[in-house]
Amino acid sequence: MKLLFRADGNPSIGAGHVMRCLSIADAAVDKGVECIFMTAGDEFANIIENRGFRHIVLGSDYRKMDYELPQVIQVIDDEMPVAMIVDSYFVTESYLGSLKQALNAVGSRLVYIDDILSFPYLCDTLINYNIYADEEAYKVLYNGYSTPDMLLGTAYAPLRSEFRSAVGKKPVRADRGRQILVSTGGADIEHLMIELVREAKKVKKHHTFHFLIGAANEDRNLIVSEADGESNLILHENVTNISELMLSCDAAISAAGSTLYELCACRVPTVTYILADNQIPGARGFEQRGIMKCAGDIRETGAVELSARLIDMALDLCNNEGECALIAERQGSVVDGKGAERVIEKLTLNRTGFRAK
Repeated sequence: MKLLFRADGNPSIGAGHVMRCLSIADAAVDKGVECIFMTAGDEFANIIENRGFRHIVLGSDYRKMDYELPQVIQVIDDEMPVAMIVDSYFVTESYLGSLKQALNAVGSRLVYIDDILSFPYLCDTLINYNIYADEEAYKVLYNGYSTPDMLLGTAYAPLRSEFRSAVGKKPVRADRGRQILVSTGGADIEHLMIELVREAKKVKKHHTFHFLIGAANEDRNLIVSEADGESNLILHENVTNISELMLSCDAAISAAGSTLYELCACRVPTVTYILADNQIPGARGFEQRGIMKCAGDIRETGAVELSARLIDMALDLCNNEGECALIAERQGSVVDGKGAERVIEKLTLNRTGFRAK
């Protein structure tokens, strides 16, 4: 049996869509399903192929998905998948409608991963694993339309296998000093990390900052130069087990994307920030529940002002042990690491396709 994925990742949109699909693919492989990825470009070809998945580069424009429909439908006809999972903000009603028709014609189902509630998505199953996912909101969105099967809430958060293993582990905090993790995503299009490095250089040496440099960060060489000779600034690239690093840190700074759920799995108190509209509901949802603190929207503050605010808030957080303990306890209730498996379980495999339980 085969499962198709259609997702993109590049310096403009980051890695989130591809990475969460890879997590679901890992869970599907455990059930004996062959997974095939389709992407517009080849930016994440090595990551996808190194995980052992077949990869088809469409050579299309990820922002104009309707034009790729003949290619994608041909793949559906050739591969005869049991289902196809689509994860993109650039889908249109006509795109989803055409895919659903093609998939249903071969006894298969269309699954869409959403977190922005743009329009009534024409699909068989809809997944929104975010902390703010709300069934009532979708009822309003689908008013007058046929409602798909819906998998909503953090129980379906598709964490990577290393984070599934991290859930329940006792964090190994440093005996000396304070350790602060800094992640700005795979691309960092707002050039925030370099400003955070400059701001961290002003901090006393008993605080150590661990900077995760994304694969598509254009400021990589400048960051390396700026941090050179600074003993409390540690740069990390191509990390194979990020969960171990998270478990060793007292606090974190991260954009309000999928990484927040990984930080919850590792129970790392976090200060977050917004860099795109789709991150606003998540940042607000975590903050309203007292799980994350939000430093603001980089589009309003700019990188320089936001970097100073983020560093100050992270220092205050990791120095307040009582608050950190309370936040970590709340984080433990967000995810249990079994989200990807639940997605596969809820989409029960049979010979004619995925069937919602």
